[in-house]
Amino acid sequence: MRNIFLILAAVLLGFSSCKKDNFFDKFPPEVLYYRGTAVENPDFVTTTLATGVNTWTVKARVSAPVKLKEIKLYKTVAGGPEELLETYNEFSLTPTVYNVNYALTGITTETTVRILATDLDGKPTSRTFVIKVTP
Repeated sequence: MRNIFLILAAVLLGFSSCKKDNFFDKFPPEVLYYRGTAVENPDFVTTTLATGVNTWTVKARVSAPVKLKEIKLYKTVAGGPEELLETYNEFSLTPTVYNVNYALTGITTETTVRILATDLDGKPTSRTFVIKVTP
């Protein structure tokens, strides 16, 4: 009887010491661009401005299974240096989802926008969006 009790105790100790994996630890943040009021096409990564139009509102839904730490919005114009436009780090109301809404003005040549999102575990995700201009 004592041997059975010792074996049972050893099995319970073995199972209780196993590392518990968090399913969401495997996933980095996600960035989805959109043009309307919500994400309709997850593959929306480019647009072409009509002649005479030089503004575009960058809209993106950034989400993470683990809370967001920081979102950075960058702009590159015609292969030039990358410029930091905005940094977001206040996510107290919705810690896992944030909607970026940033108006770009003065677009006269192809412009690439990049969003870099990082969660509290330090996992980064970067996604680009290209704004083309009709000649």
